[in-house]
Amino acid sequence: MVQRERTHQPAQPLHVTHRVPVALPHEIDMENQHQHPRAAHNAASTTATSLEDTLSRLITAFHILHHQGLLDECGHVSVRNPDDPSTFFTSNVPAILVSSRRHLSQWNVTDGSPVTDPVGGCTASEPTPDSEHFMDSCIYDMYPGVQSVVHSQCLSTMVYGLCNSRGSMLQATYQGAGFLGDHTPIFDAEHHYSTRLSDPYPRNLCINNLTLGDRLAQTFTRDQDMEMDERMGSEVDGAVGLDDNNCPDCCVVFLRGHGFVTWAVSIEDAVYRAIHLRRNADIQTNAMAQRNSTDMEVVYLSPREARDCKETINKATPQVWMAWSAHAERSGLYRTERGGGGRSTGAGEGSTASLPCP
Repeated sequence: MVQRERTHQPAQPLHVTHRVPVALPHEIDMENQHQHPRAAHNAASTTATSLEDTLSRLITAFHILHHQGLLDECGHVSVRNPDDPSTFFTSNVPAILVSSRRHLSQWNVTDGSPVTDPVGGCTASEPTPDSEHFMDSCIYDMYPGVQSVVHSQCLSTMVYGLCNSRGSMLQATYQGAGFLGDHTPIFDAEHHYSTRLSDPYPRNLCINNLTLGDRLAQTFTRDQDMEMDERMGSEVDGAVGLDDNNCPDCCVVFLRGHGFVTWAVSIEDAVYRAIHLRRNADIQTNAMAQRNSTDMEVVYLSPREARDCKETINKATPQVWMAWSAHAERSGLYRTERGGGGRSTGAGEGSTASLPCP
């Protein structure tokens, strides 16, 4: 087997720009058709994403995903460091308890090791037996274009990773989930325990080492014949394919008995994919149940429809992000510390802080 060599190479800072904020209704003079000065100033500003804003959005993402039923005591969301793409941030704290930057930790992309002197007010952390930041580490390492990763154990999606096949039954059922395409692979850790890990290694399905992390990351672009060869115990070349943006082909991989993983080029879009994956699973489950009592068949999105939806509308717009943030903040479930490493939930651009009071 050809192993992908891990080398520590100096990474250039990744300059990511904010989406241009959209003026809120109360900021537009409908009679004169011009924007409020603050909205006009925001629209003209496209400065690089600061570390502070990135960490604030990460905290907001934890709250949104918990409020939307994607994260509970398990699962996480992570983001690549905009100032140093060789590291990333996440949290080992349950999503509902994440309230400040001191609940976040920083890790190295190349080997999943903790950053001993984390930046931005984050806390130094050590891996635990159930730490699964290795899945993020390996995905970021293999796909330089990926900027955010979500791992969820949402119950309504779990069933679609239980098939004894290379791909799940989940298909794109509506316009919000065209990013699913026509194939969502399944990663089964069982196929790697005996061939790549020593026998006493706990078979608890956790992606808590580089071996399983690398194999999971490869599943996002694995050729079908290579996947079958691996299931039969053959050695497989570790090379993977990248698109023009250094991102994988598949947007979602299911983990048998362990939820799913999705990625995107921004925190907002990673959250979007996780939310709409759950909605798609709910729709398809209900549609399949109804089909069993009729002679009709479920009509899914065509490959062209799925592709066009992915490329045009499957993104988290500023308004959508503000709405999700507002739902989470106004629920009263989340506490976000101010000062001392904490900021108000969604206090960055496009957050609930910009919304008028109800």
